[in-house]
Amino acid sequence: MTDHHIHIGQFNEVYYDALELFELIELTQEQTKITEIRYSSTSSCRDDAELSLVEEEIAYAQGYESKNLTAKPYLWFIPKYSEQGIKVESAASSFDYCGIKLHPAGQNWDEENPGHLQTLHEIFRWADDNSKSILIHCGTQHCDLPTRFENFFAEYTNAHVILAHSNPVKETAEMVNKYKNVFCDTACISKKNFKKLSHLVNDKSKILFGSDFPITHYFSTHLFGKKLSLKEEYLKNIKITAAKEINFQVFT
Repeated sequence: MTDHHIHIGQFNEVYYDALELFELIELTQEQTKITEIRYSSTSSCRDDAELSLVEEEIAYAQGYESKNLTAKPYLWFIPKYSEQGIKVESAASSFDYCGIKLHPAGQNWDEENPGHLQTLHEIFRWADDNSKSILIHCGTQHCDLPTRFENFFAEYTNAHVILAHSNPVKETAEMVNKYKNVFCDTACISKKNFKKLSHLVNDKSKILFGSDFPITHYFSTHLFGKKLSLKEEYLKNIKITAAKEINFQVFT
């Protein structure tokens, strides 16, 4: 099984080391059955985020050697890169990225800005031309609703769009059912919403497993005061969906 939603790097005051996380995930394989992970760097959210520094993290993470766990990176592309004149195709050529991550709540993508709009087209065109994924953070704010980039879903039909968090569930299911190239993931989803999502999505194979680990651990320990180890947190993330009869798919 693949975990489509893993993070490495700086998140607020905590730094999550890629190799340590990957080793932990590999050590839990007997319980989780996870054989592949797809990750992006939350260091992309730092105020002083620079592509070169994030690429250093990806290069370090790519040093993980294992016969049992495959780790593939997402390029987390932010508006700042666009404003610096960095082209998507050039940035995406540095590594064998499985896709591109967009976080419209964390970074202000503005379609009224010609440069931003051009870059969004570049992102979707790159994914479309290469049959890659675009992982989009979704939520209940106007800026990150699952429908936010619907025009792009319709135009770039070879791009595999993954609506992260499946939030809100109703709008997510509408997009997944409407477009053959749109999928969703289970990152941070509650058992109640997972059940609702399973009911609303017509093709259950379009629901992908995602954990949002170790961000879940940060929230559990730093916001809610729980005393969970990273391992305990990851196993808890898996339990929400592992017992459900869904054949979780993976993109090659």
